[in-house]
Amino acid sequence: MRTIGTPTRYEIEIKRSRFIASCARTDCEDEARKFIATVRSLFPDARHHCTAFLIHNDAGPDTARSSDDGEPAGTAGNPMLSVLSGSGLTNITCVVTRYFGGIKLGTGGLVKAYSQAVQEVLDRAKIVRVITQETYEADFPLSEAGRIEAKITQNGYEILDRTFSRQATLRFSCPPQISKAQIESYLSSLTSREVKVTTAPTITHEIAQ
Repeated sequence: MRTIGTPTRYEIEIKRSRFIASCARTDCEDEARKFIATVRSLFPDARHHCTAFLIHNDAGPDTARSSDDGEPAGTAGNPMLSVLSGSGLTNITCVVTRYFGGIKLGTGGLVKAYSQAVQEVLDRAKIVRVITQETYEADFPLSEAGRIEAKITQNGYEILDRTFSRQATLRFSCPPQISKAQIESYLSSLTSREVKVTTAPTITHEIAQ
């Protein structure tokens, strides 16, 4: 999944109207609406706060919503959403706040202005690729934990946490192409007993694009 790494804001002026574009990563519709509310609160005297957001859905079609917020129908929200859709990004919300400058832009001018505002802010945003990884836990005798940790680290596993009591419990991630059964087989080969692993919470990594 590609999205933006940090909230970004950029302003353009067209015929004395100010268009302030704010965008942020939002991983669900509730986060999108909270971000929209936050932007509204930052510019309470603005004439319009037009919005668009795209949220990825593993179980079905992505969620796409937009609002013209009082601008002529089809001149703000849909053009903004089109820019977001064409960007290849997801889990993103954009709000374009407009302060009217006294000169009417016409429907074509509004479409161009709102589209441009979104494109300008995306051009300045930090784009990241988000990778989700499964993590696992396994127990080992205390006497073997150090050796096993060193060995699996050499083979591309990442140790995320370790706890010690009667046994050593290691929490780790591994390359995504390796199955749980393969992990168990590999760990069992490193010790004198059968090793069972349990699935732990997933983690996400952001990689700059």
